[in-house]
Amino acid sequence: MRGWQAPLLATALLLAAPLAASQATPHTPAVGSAERKAILDALRSHPDFRFTFRHLRVWQDGDRAIAYAEGDNGVIGGFKIILSRDGDAGWRTVWGEGDGGSDSCAAGARHYAWAVTLIASYHIDADKLFPGITDQTREFERMAKEDPELQCTGDLEGGPE
Repeated sequence: MRGWQAPLLATALLLAAPLAASQATPHTPAVGSAERKAILDALRSHPDFRFTFRHLRVWQDGDRAIAYAEGDNGVIGGFKIILSRDGDAGWRTVWGEGDGGSDSCAAGARHYAWAVTLIASYHIDADKLFPGITDQTREFERMAKEDPELQCTGDLEGGPE
């Protein structure tokens, strides 16, 4: 390689790595897989709970991973949950919104913005893991600005406490 080609190639490779990561997509663990069972075990507060998922997505970032689950458990209603796992540790819930109760749009905006930042720290576009999260965050921010006391979100758990 000529003297100028090596630095050019190195620069191109450095620029391509983040691009490749931004184009990658999370996966959905297969039904019956150990990964899916581990996530379900972390979600289940009672052994008889059954889940219907609209979304179940996992993103691996080195030795850590983040997952987004959205669905219904048939008992307490709908939910949106973010879980994380570091190394060999088990999955744990770090963020959630559930049916029932209510909270202010301002609290919702903070809660969702925190989740966007968390997801981005795993080197993935937040909307690829959690569809529509950036638009929902902006909508909560807009609504909070118009009426700071307006209640527009469900029960919030975890996140920016």
